[in-house]
Amino acid sequence: MFRRHSITLPGLIYIGITAFVLVAALNSGTNLLYITFGLMAGAFVASAFLSSVSLRRMDVRRIMTDHVVAGEPAIIQYQVSNKKRFWPCFAVRIAEARVDRTLSEVPEGYCLHIGPGKSANIMTRLVAQQRGVLHLLDIRLTCSFPFGFVNRTLLLRRPESLVVYPRIGALNRHLALRCRESTESGTMTSSVRRGNDEFYGLREYRAGDNIRSIHWRSTARTGQLTIREMACNAPPQMIVVLDLRHWREDPQALILPADASSPFPAGGKIERAIELAATLLCYAFIENFAVALTIAGSGEESPPIPQMGRDARATLLHRLASLDPQRISDASAFPFPNRLVGRAEFVVISLGAQDPHRDLLPAHVQFTLLALDSPEADTWVHFLSGNETLRILRESSPNPHPKPPTIVPPAATR
Repeated sequence: MFRRHSITLPGLIYIGITAFVLVAALNSGTNLLYITFGLMAGAFVASAFLSSVSLRRMDVRRIMTDHVVAGEPAIIQYQVSNKKRFWPCFAVRIAEARVDRTLSEVPEGYCLHIGPGKSANIMTRLVAQQRGVLHLLDIRLTCSFPFGFVNRTLLLRRPESLVVYPRIGALNRHLALRCRESTESGTMTSSVRRGNDEFYGLREYRAGDNIRSIHWRSTARTGQLTIREMACNAPPQMIVVLDLRHWREDPQALILPADASSPFPAGGKIERAIELAATLLCYAFIENFAVALTIAGSGEESPPIPQMGRDARATLLHRLASLDPQRISDASAFPFPNRLVGRAEFVVISLGAQDPHRDLLPAHVQFTLLALDSPEADTWVHFLSGNETLRILRESSPNPHPKPPTIVPPAATR
């Protein structure tokens, strides 16, 4: 915690006028001028004292938003608490004092009055220029009540981290249809039992099983109660493979000349590839795909496992947000479970069509290649407004593990 006083520009002008009144009083000896000088000096001292008292025993807590997207405004709230018992707080300005990276719009707010023992929520917004992990360090409270001559500043250290997702848009209609038609795993039978879609197998009766599931033909043949088990269909699966291993060989990987007609900012092909991957992930989750992400050359130790749900999507977007191209190596191999072969649609995103990417997947695996040097690459993603982007992120996917039906015990035989 750090406190300090500073004199504002109106305060400096006021001090000049007060000094002029003092000189006039000394030269003329007029009592009225001495009284005027005392009142003016007292007002300046009162301004410094009252602003200091207003910020005593103040506390601030950030209320962070769920989703922050690069270049889009995000709502952030500050809960300002006045812990004084009798003295209210007036005219408080709140802002972020130290941020570890440049923001297009720094959060700033204002609160006119906070009663003793009360709290107030100040809503403002933040705009981050680029993806990554944003570290918010200090919060600055400023009060110049009542006359604005002296600023009382209170710095509170409140370190917090905020993940800024890459820009997310909507897929081109033709590309979305291409991804949907190339997925042929929607009719697979899941290994999760207790579904209602496909026949799974037979087993012996157990206490508590539903008598409606009894397979009477097998029961009559074996003489033992046999239960018919069902399974649910597995959702279509998509594996997004982001291949940035050869970005050092591309002069436009990090820097791209600004072009007003291009939907991508001047951030290079790497950022374009990451934004395309993020858009694909969000599209797949909205379309009820089970999705996984693998980044070639990142040193992953665990194989990609397709998952569904908002938590899985947030985890994948967090990986893209914190991706550092400098840590990507030229290694080609990554853990690849055999059970995914032929069951999932693979989408490989690379910087160029000539980049060697065939070594990432087994030879018999079919995949869709999205190379950013393709002539139609600029039309693949259409970026939306801030509200539409938040709507995409708030879309919920169905629960990948449906709740098993309630098992009714068999009725007692009379």
